[in-house]
Amino acid sequence: DVHIEPLIRGGSQERNLRAGTENIYGIVGMAKALAMACDHLEDHQEYVQVLKDYMKAQLTTNIKGIEVNGCEERSLYTVLNVKLPATNKASMLLFLLDIDGIGCSSGSACTSGSNQGSHVLRGLNIGSDSPSIRFSFSRYSTREEIDYAVERLAHHLEPVAVVN
Repeated sequence: DVHIEPLIRGGSQERNLRAGTENIYGIVGMAKALAMACDHLEDHQEYVQVLKDYMKAQLTTNIKGIEVNGCEERSLYTVLNVKLPATNKASMLLFLLDIDGIGCSSGSACTSGSNQGSHVLRGLNIGSDSPSIRFSFSRYSTREEIDYAVERLAHHLEPVAVVN
């Protein structure tokens, strides 16, 4: 006794419930993309984890007072979120890094444009007294990119101007 109305009209496929023909090229392309993404997946995961660990070591070596947010054992291998020392440059930091060509964020992609701050960091009881930045990694990321990002971040924080 359920009557379903088609969302797109114009064809008689699927008993008049769907217009148009399946996107065969898109289906085949998606299958190939998924196969490629799964090829050597464990190797890619290991490579990305090594990069993340390398960046964490470089950040803690080069920037005093930096802290890793979250529980390392339960964190995603492709994301590193760090709490920076308190600075009066906090409001400009992402802008400066963007000018340097460094893609990073103060929260998740789903909260971009929000002025509420990260609900995840609030859930982890990470205070908002100093900025937190999220870096993401992929199998295409390199150590050279990490070195550059750490160098520029350290440059923008030097000297760290503590906000009282």
